[in-house]
Amino acid sequence: MTLPNPSSDQLIVVNLAAIVVGTTFNAPQKAIKWGGLVVAVVTTTCALWCTHHA
Repeated sequence: MTLPNPSSDQLIVVNLAAIVVGTTFNAPQKAIKWGGLVVAVVTTTCALWCTHHA
């Protein structure tokens, strides 16, 4: 199985999600720590698998 080539928009979303995880994962509050991780996973998943039509 081969993965499709990601578009530049998808790569931007993945990079921004990585920044969110990197900046929130060491937060002392668990809500911020895990909230950042959940937001990153959901947005990355949607960017890679959801199809949006203009």
